[in-house]
Order: sequence, then structure tokens, then C-alpha cells
Amino acid sequence: MTTALPQPAGPYAVGRIVRDWTDRSRTDRYAPDPAPPRSLVTWIWYPAQPQAGPPADYLPGAWQATAGTIGIDANGLTANSVDGAPLSEDRAAYPVVLLSPSGFPPLMLSGTAEELASRGFVVVGVNHTYETTVTVFPDGRTVPGNPAAIAGALGPQSGEHRTVFDQRAGVCRYKAEDLAFLADQLFLGRLFPGRLDLDRLTAAGHSFGGAAALQWCHDDPRCKAAVNLDGALWSEVGRLGLPRPVLQLLAPHPEFDMKPEDAVAAGIAPDPDWYAEEKAITLDGWTTVGNAVRIAGATHLSFMDVAFLPARPDSLVAPMLARTTIEPARMLTVANAVLVAFLTGADMSAALAAPEVAAR
Repeated sequence: MTTALPQPAGPYAVGRIVRDWTDRSRTDRYAPDPAPPRSLVTWIWYPAQPQAGPPADYLPGAWQATAGTIGIDANGLTANSVDGAPLSEDRAAYPVVLLSPSGFPPLMLSGTAEELASRGFVVVGVNHTYETTVTVFPDGRTVPGNPAAIAGALGPQSGEHRTVFDQRAGVCRYKAEDLAFLADQLFLGRLFPGRLDLDRLTAAGHSFGGAAALQWCHDDPRCKAAVNLDGALWSEVGRLGLPRPVLQLLAPHPEFDMKPEDAVAAGIAPDPDWYAEEKAITLDGWTTVGNAVRIAGATHLSFMDVAFLPARPDSLVAPMLARTTIEPARMLTVANAVLVAFLTGADMSAALAAPEVAAR
């Protein structure tokens, strides 16, 4: 067996469990008719008691289909966490980070989740049902993906841009509702009762998940801070800003330095108006929310585990990986250092002093 990721750097061993919760106040907008209530699988990483035990599978069982679809083979890879390990008794209660991915299960953000857990956080990663190739519930039930759940973002760009961008905003708001529901479950004591410090509840997310994290934190006073990992801010939070501490960790986006006609010729956008509006939404949103840090050499996928996983030459992610110039382990170290400093309230000067980091 091969460990997928570098060892986390914090002092705690890492445990991992899976839970599923059903929000009976909402029907699932992406399900076939008649739509059932919205049900979510959550993967949870946490500080664990040190113990001997086999490492967890990086992508267990049928979850491997979510990597295989993009040409990545996760078979035989292990995580740095132990399934079902007891929660550490070192502290009375641990702060919580809600983690929202985009198009993939939270398992593919394990490099971030395991690092935070090793530093003393409970990380509740939500699998937004219908976003992934398959959602696997703990009882073995599987739900296939629905492209509408990611507004076609992983496919060819087409249609009238205002309609498409409104759909993307709707996806981000719906994901923010998922985060609100998870917060409800935590406050009801349905995870580690009495052991969670919910006065230090924060949210982080990647891509659409980053927009969702900021949107939920804007809407819900239970959220104390939020982190956006390279997400364009499609919903209103990109226009309104956020009245709470926020960190935006971004990749360079040289595509927004192009002329509209060159971007269309390169296949980045289907028409000049689409390109101009997407550029405005993205750059203006990041500026409005503020506190952005760029990591040189990164690309959009750098904030996931993808660069550590075996990819076929014809993998859908191969072109972006080829454009990534920061070494994967270095990327993980730099991004996690900035993230941990922000979430712990530590002096960020050392983390921001890395040569790859530039404040924007």
C-alpha cells in the first residue's frame, strides 16, 4: 500500500469517520422527480488518540469512481488517518471547520483536512450530493452525479452567459444551504456531543465550495471566519463583501490578462462578452471581499490532492497539471501554513514570507 499524501505536520494523530444526515426541510433540487429530501454524506477528520491501526483507504470502495472519471487511479492508496479512531482527550473541546469541495468528494481535499485535524481542528467535509460521479452512503446506497449540480462547469462552456452565471450563483447558494444544515446538526449535538467548540466555527471551500463558504459565512452569524480556495464569487457575496475575517488563497490567473478575442481563440470562453463578464465577476469579487493571497506556480487544481495521485496521460486534469510549476509537496506546505496561521489567529508573517506567496 502507498500513502497518497505527505504526513501532516501537527502534533495529533488523525481519525476519520463518515456520517450521513437528511435535511427534511428541503427537497433535493438535483434529484429525479419526485425529489426526496436533501441527504448529505459527510467525511469528518479530527484529532485522534494515538494508536496502532491500519491507515484508511484514501478513496474507499465505490468512491474511487470519482477519481477514475477524470483519469486518476486511486486504487491501493491510503490516507494518513485511521478510520474510527477515538477522539483525542487532550482538550475539552475542539474548533470546527466546515469544508466544501466542488465537483469532487471532500476526500480529495484530504491534504488540507488531515493537516487541520493534526493541528487540533475537527473538519466536517460535506459531499454535496449529485456533484460527484457517485455519492456513496454508509449503508451502500449510491447516487449518480447530475451535471446541473455544478452548472456545467466541468464541461464545454455554452449558452447565454448571464443565464449560466446565474445558474452558478444558484449552485453556490444551494451549497451554502448545505453548510447551514450541517451547522444545525452540530449545534444539535449530533457529532462528538459536548466536545466541539462551536464558538470557533469556521468554513472553507474550494472553487464553487469557496464561494459557498463565504456566502454561508455572510448569511449566518454562527460562522466566525471563512476561507476561499481559488473560487470565483458567483453569488452576491462577491458584490456585498463579508463582515467577518476572511482569507482568499488564490492561484495566478494569467487567462484574465488576455484580450477577449485571444481568450475566445484559446477556448477559454465561447464569446468576448462571456469572457469580459467572467473576468469582471472574478477579479471584482476577489477585490471586494479582500484579504487575498496568491501562490505563484499554482493552478486551480493545486488546492486539491490531484497532483499527488497517479494520472493517466489522457487524464482530464493532465493539461492543468502540466501548467502547474510549484512542486506538489511545496504547494501543500505553503497553503497549509497560511491556512493554519489564519484559523489559529497566529502571526501570519512567517507563512506569508514564503517566496511563492504574494498578497494581493
